[in-house]
Amino acid sequence: MDNRRPASSFLQTLSSVSYHALNEHLVSIDFASGACLQHDEMPVDWVYFPVSGLLSVSSAVETGESLETAMVGFDGVAGLVEACGSQISHVSCVALISGQGWRAPAGAVRSLLLTDPGLNRQIRRFAEFQLLEARQAAICQALHSVEQRLARNLLESLDRSGGRNPLPLTQESLATRLSVQRTTVTAYAIQMQQSGVIAYRRGQLEVLNRAALEAKACVCRSFIQKQRSLLSKALEIGEKVTGS
Repeated sequence: MDNRRPASSFLQTLSSVSYHALNEHLVSIDFASGACLQHDEMPVDWVYFPVSGLLSVSSAVETGESLETAMVGFDGVAGLVEACGSQISHVSCVALISGQGWRAPAGAVRSLLLTDPGLNRQIRRFAEFQLLEARQAAICQALHSVEQRLARNLLESLDRSGGRNPLPLTQESLATRLSVQRTTVTAYAIQMQQSGVIAYRRGQLEVLNRAALEAKACVCRSFIQKQRSLLSKALEIGEKVTGS
């Protein structure tokens, strides 16, 4: 990791030329838990690069129900695909855990997309991974149990928030993200506490036995990790071929 750059995986993997071009537009930001950074059906004004905390991206239907399709931590970006496309958000992005990061005007990122081949490749790679993750979320919702999805969600929250433990997550927020009743989450949380996998106190959820939690998680977790690695390798090969 380049300590001279923000601890964002996306920014860290940019070439020096691409990073310095984008860096001219980056502005630091603090976001509080519950803050909405991106509204459904609204223009996308900013692209966010978190370095701590955790963001939840969700899609909703007319009945008001919603489902989390992605979570964004230091390893991701929020608003990037929309900023470079229709410039209108089709999802909501809310801060689950307060943190810090950087943001750049959507227009500036869009302009650099057209003039910087390295940034263009990185954005396309990220868009491909985000699409893959959204597809997997739909499969996971349909095929896997609540316990499996809860375990996976907790592990992803740990990883993408930089290993923060305990996590300031309420059972209500977990239920919303999983699109289930709060009582369902409570039942599984009690089972996990009794078996020594987690501890839950006043909105603070601590993972005590990560290996046991990994064993409970659905296969979507390992699949996403594998695909992320394959996409990274494909990008590296592409850069060597083009010589950039």
